[in-house]
Amino acid sequence: MTNLFRTARAPLWGRASSHEPPVRSRRGNEADTAVNTEIRLLKSAATMQGPNARTKCLETSHEHGSADVQVSPTNGCFVAARLVGIVLTMLSGLRSDGAALGGDQNADGTATLSPASRRVREHYSRRTVGILTFSKDIAQIVWHRCSPCHRPGQAGPFNLLGYEDVKKRAAQVAEVTAKRVMPPWPPESDGRMFEGERRLTEEELGVLQQWITEGAIEGNPSDLPSAPLWPEDWFLGEPDLVVKMPRPYTLPAEGRDLYRNFVIAIPTNARRFVRAVELRPGNSRVVHHGFMFLDETGQSRRLDGKEAQPGPPAGARMPEGQFLSYQPGRQAAVAPQGLAWVLEKGSHLLLQLHLKPTGKAETLQASVGFYFTDRAPTNVPFKAGLTSLTIEIPPGVSNYMVKDSFELPVDAKLIGVLPHAHYLAREMKAFAALPDGTTASLIHIKNWDFNWQGDYRYAEPVFLPRGSIVNMEYTYDNSANNVRNPNQPPKPVSYGEQSSDEMGELWLQLLVSDAADRAALFRAYALKNDRVHFERSEFLLKKNPRDPKGNFTRALVLLNQKRTAEALRHFKLALEAKPDYQEAHFTLGVVHLMNRNLHGAEEAFKNAIRLDPEDFRSQGSLGNVFLGQGRIDEAAAQFQTALRLNPNDTTAKENLEMIRRRAGKKTSEQR
Repeated sequence: MTNLFRTARAPLWGRASSHEPPVRSRRGNEADTAVNTEIRLLKSAATMQGPNARTKCLETSHEHGSADVQVSPTNGCFVAARLVGIVLTMLSGLRSDGAALGGDQNADGTATLSPASRRVREHYSRRTVGILTFSKDIAQIVWHRCSPCHRPGQAGPFNLLGYEDVKKRAAQVAEVTAKRVMPPWPPESDGRMFEGERRLTEEELGVLQQWITEGAIEGNPSDLPSAPLWPEDWFLGEPDLVVKMPRPYTLPAEGRDLYRNFVIAIPTNARRFVRAVELRPGNSRVVHHGFMFLDETGQSRRLDGKEAQPGPPAGARMPEGQFLSYQPGRQAAVAPQGLAWVLEKGSHLLLQLHLKPTGKAETLQASVGFYFTDRAPTNVPFKAGLTSLTIEIPPGVSNYMVKDSFELPVDAKLIGVLPHAHYLAREMKAFAALPDGTTASLIHIKNWDFNWQGDYRYAEPVFLPRGSIVNMEYTYDNSANNVRNPNQPPKPVSYGEQSSDEMGELWLQLLVSDAADRAALFRAYALKNDRVHFERSEFLLKKNPRDPKGNFTRALVLLNQKRTAEALRHFKLALEAKPDYQEAHFTLGVVHLMNRNLHGAEEAFKNAIRLDPEDFRSQGSLGNVFLGQGRIDEAAAQFQTALRLNPNDTTAKENLEMIRRRAGKKTSEQR
């Protein structure tokens, strides 16, 4: 999954792996970053990756002639990745023929309900027997809660629109709704309301269950209210801009689920503000879920149509502070008032889609609609993550606990959350310990299902005063009794990006009142990230003192602490253990460049280019080295290469323009 941990203070990161710290760009973006120096000579490295790339970078200031290197690491799964999927039969108690286990359809059409169904009714005040009918009482519940997915062209495997649709599946409907399997809505109703809740209310569930037990009476069709006018096209009307996969993709009939990257150029000639975005999958039968990332560097183009790893590839990111995902039944992702996000000119859209074979070859050609506004955002959400990077679950353990916390240094409003884990997670709790001694539940998922995950926006923002401590407590079950355990018999499972590994993340969308509070939040979160990544390096190095990722992560943390000499020792250990560690070569080059060691920087960047010639960051950074050495023609050639790889590389453009101006001035003086 992805790694969206916001880095804090100044950094150098690149996407080597998700447990290696990313950093903040000079625009303060989320995922990775860039070198942000005040001296034109050193303007590159991180900035060379583009203002919003997913790379390691570092920010520093040379205003006083010193390299003030600050690095802050990030963790690994994005969350953001493999969100919400549709698995209609998973753990729903359904047989392969569609009938419900424990709830059977009688010959007269009534249903004998299982204990789970009967328990629901204990919280419901029954209506007079025989008074409930589909036309008067049930149709609107079905249209509101079921039909958005269960209608033609949508993800549901059958329609639930009219009386006959529901009548013939009455026992199945009773069972899966009583178990809260359908409609899919993982959070418990702990008093915290979210936008777009699909959960049946107790009233709706009770009415539905009673109606089915009494024979699922149709009633008078004339009592039916007007049926919804389902949108045949876009939910919000015609978008301002529609982009489409340049060619259809054919999914094989059989085989495992696939994750694919699809890259689409966005034809804009100026910066735009986006108020909403909607993904239309093109074939909802096969698209389980998806994520949308932006790429201003052009690096994602080489990934088009290829198998995807969870999380955004190098150069790609989600808009700052936003969650952009697609799940069946979900409508357009609309930004709250004042929180439109920025779409830069010449960007590419990277769709990361989870595809499920259906038994026959299927084609899809997804499209995405953008809705613009002329109003610039008045605020930008701050995305902060809680996590543990030291998960190690022994086989047979059924109550393994993962915890993390973050104390807010300022007042903040929590507008959304995104919990994430893999198959072994069982229960998720997130809560805030408030300064007055009380506790506020933020989200509680009692029965976590990897296939039904997503982000949740609160119906009303949750105010968290300064000093509030946000906590996550996740419980994992690695026993043979866990029906979702992919390993039988169970085996040891550790932290990692792959779904066969395990993760634990809680992403927070926070709003603060002003720039000063945002800066304070940023600094506090940076210190938290340092702690998390130091623990990660300790975890890896305890197992193997030569572990390349452990040493690289330790080096980044040490750079944040301005302990450059110790950091260089860990870079050396990482590269001795893994000589082809491209990101370590690049980052080492940045450190040498910022410390004016041009010879060391040249060697490191050349090694990085040898391992990845299409890394525009390394190409442009080598140009900076040549510029500092007075090798102007070679510097210009490197900047031109960087621009060929990433036309939006502003640093290469500026440095190339500076060279041309100086050349023109020199020619003029000679005349």
